[in-house]
Amino acid sequence: MPRRKEQFEFDWIQLDNNAATPVYQQLENQLRHAITDQVLQPEDRVPSSRNLASAIGVSRNTVLSAYEQLISEGYLESVRGSGTRVAEIPPQAFEFDTASKSNDPPVNSLDDLSPLGQQLSEESHWLPPVATHPKAFTPHLPATDEFPLQIWNRFSNEQARWSSRHLNLGEPQGYLPLRESIAQYMAVSRGLSCTPQQVVITSGSQQAFTMITQLLLTPGDTAWVEEPGNAPANRLLDIAGAQLVPVPLDSEGIDLSRVPKMKPTPKLICVTPGGQWPMGMTMSLNRRLQLIATAQRHKSWIIEDDYNGEFRYTGRPHASLSSLDSSGRTIYMGTFSKLLFPAIRLGFLIVPPQLAKTFAYVRFLQDRSSPQLVQMTLHRFIESGNFVKHIRRMRSLYAERQTTLYESLQKHLGDFIEIQKPESGMHLTVRGVTKEADERLITAACRAKVEFHPVSIYSRTHETQGMILGFAAFDKNTIQRTVRRWAKEMS
Repeated sequence: MPRRKEQFEFDWIQLDNNAATPVYQQLENQLRHAITDQVLQPEDRVPSSRNLASAIGVSRNTVLSAYEQLISEGYLESVRGSGTRVAEIPPQAFEFDTASKSNDPPVNSLDDLSPLGQQLSEESHWLPPVATHPKAFTPHLPATDEFPLQIWNRFSNEQARWSSRHLNLGEPQGYLPLRESIAQYMAVSRGLSCTPQQVVITSGSQQAFTMITQLLLTPGDTAWVEEPGNAPANRLLDIAGAQLVPVPLDSEGIDLSRVPKMKPTPKLICVTPGGQWPMGMTMSLNRRLQLIATAQRHKSWIIEDDYNGEFRYTGRPHASLSSLDSSGRTIYMGTFSKLLFPAIRLGFLIVPPQLAKTFAYVRFLQDRSSPQLVQMTLHRFIESGNFVKHIRRMRSLYAERQTTLYESLQKHLGDFIEIQKPESGMHLTVRGVTKEADERLITAACRAKVEFHPVSIYSRTHETQGMILGFAAFDKNTIQRTVRRWAKEMS
């Protein structure tokens, strides 16, 4: 095939050495416009860098820099034995000034979502805002200002300085020394005997729950859930195609006698026995044993979400549900986001030995592993005794803050509310004495800029009354001042 003749006129190249734009960029821009304006056609050869530099009176490096940029953008191409030429691409592909201009109406990308995607889009307004200074009484938050950051930073710096292991990709199942520390801690604090090989590190409860649904559920399987209960976890069950059966609560926790009749056998039973979310009651021993017997009878899996069971203010923390289950049908789920600080994004599962490698493989497929340095630092924090020390200090502090909020609510809003002081947890749930009182409380809280979660958003029917008030992250003065401001709006 004959080569295209070199088509090049030099008089349209006008360079200004005094301009703010460097000469190489001026040349680059003018060549680009010559191609987009079709002064230069596809496959037209351009002069060699040496010849063009000589013709227009610039250095060869100036021309080389312009050519290299235009080659990288696709305007020019360098062909061995044929020099440099305009790329064989339709000219309109280069018309950047007009490429974004179209008479077509803008695409509504929401229309392309799946039915589930459209439902999630409608719910996306519930995404929590990121607040540097959260307002009382935002739930879920630990007292991050009380966290021993200097100690944590010292351990982090030590691990980063002494070992290059944190630079490498870690085990999908988790850093082994950390898993050993967790296994030892669970045996002492929760009566749960397990091996490090049963511990799977996760990036928090939501990932743990996602892994559970992927491995244990087939679309159409039934899951019993607390009503009201853990709405984000329930949404993951929906996504997995589970058929959810909401089970009402009583003072002892999930009430299995109220499971609707003629429902299929559950594949999963999801509970928060250490402190029910959001109502706060602790599951009784009799109810725990009944639940385990039910799971054994149906060959169901119990998912024990122990999101804040360490913060118990009456006696010692209860033994975990998993520790009572000799059949091995309970999977324990823990998180450090509530125990330490939310940004740590570390949690763990304790699973039957036969399932540990399968869970680790799913973790590998999802995101390989959690950052090594954070896991190494957490291991040192636990191993040094600072973890237990911090938990004990927070347990005492949160008990004081719980009492402060409880007494302030009774004092200033007692005529309008029903409230129980739970044995554990990081929040209180209050209800209006009537539905009208409940609505007044919510309206007044909004006017007073009091943060809360309505219980209804954690209910499948969205009809449950009540407000969820977090107290762990707020000091005594803030709690009392906020309740007084709220009560003032009720008058």
